[in-house]
Amino acid sequence: MNKHGLNVSLTAAAAFWLLVAGTFLFAPQRAHAQEIIATVNGAPITSWDVAEREKLLRVMHKPATYDDALNSMIDDALKLGETSKFKISVSDSEIGQQIAVEANQLGTSAAALLGATQRAGISEQHIKDHFSADFEFNLLVQAYNKGVDASEGAIRAELAKDGGKSAAGIDYKLRQVIFTLHGGNIFAETQARVKAAEQLRTRFTNCADGVPLARGMDDVAVKDEMTRNSLQIGDALKQLLDKTPTGHLTPPERTAEGIEMIAVCSKGISTDDTAVRKAISERLLGAQMRADADRRLAELRSYAVIVKH
Repeated sequence: MNKHGLNVSLTAAAAFWLLVAGTFLFAPQRAHAQEIIATVNGAPITSWDVAEREKLLRVMHKPATYDDALNSMIDDALKLGETSKFKISVSDSEIGQQIAVEANQLGTSAAALLGATQRAGISEQHIKDHFSADFEFNLLVQAYNKGVDASEGAIRAELAKDGGKSAAGIDYKLRQVIFTLHGGNIFAETQARVKAAEQLRTRFTNCADGVPLARGMDDVAVKDEMTRNSLQIGDALKQLLDKTPTGHLTPPERTAEGIEMIAVCSKGISTDDTAVRKAISERLLGAQMRADADRRLAELRSYAVIVKH
């Protein structure tokens, strides 16, 4: 589990692995006649850029006309131009996090979103460039707003609207069960480990008996029990945990750590409003950050030299 917790592990682990390992089968890039159709403070935008962005916007269910795509590319150029002044750069894992955020907003998983981009024939570089621009600019906005918190009054008002402690969500007690991989013939090994994981899943009917059973298997790691509240996780993970019976395992998923399943040891209504208060605070701060990001981007546009050819 990485520093961002279980939610990222399940929603973005596939994205991390595919991006970092370089095994995601993006459509091969072909030679295109690339006409420069605009410049943003001297940085060129080509016809190929706009064509790729039209496809990406369609995948993300956003308006995808030529003008929409061009404006999206202009926004990215402005974001990257501004963050480059502060030497902000991102890793593949951080790009994966941004993809996971976008996927969660679309009600899907990072792996499913990347699969859709593959089917649309969008280049890997274009995907990385776009989500890098978003992630870097978000980092910059967060830095400008460091130390800003949602007010207690605003949290109480939202808590009252949400129904107080009755809206505190569901607490899940979980364990990660990971079948490790050793390399070599990765395809054959993955198939074999998935089969072994499925066999364990059929025998795993409660955590008291199932955890020792898993620990007795070769090259299987069982992580310490953790508690996650439904308000702290994405919709895709919540749906997965809700449909998994208590005491059972989720389906195997290929992650950066191996073949992973989640044991749902218990779930029930939370009696603590800490998680809901945190979720409300994050929601209020998120809205504030988005408003500030929009304001700063509009300001960058106002004095940028944008030339359309």
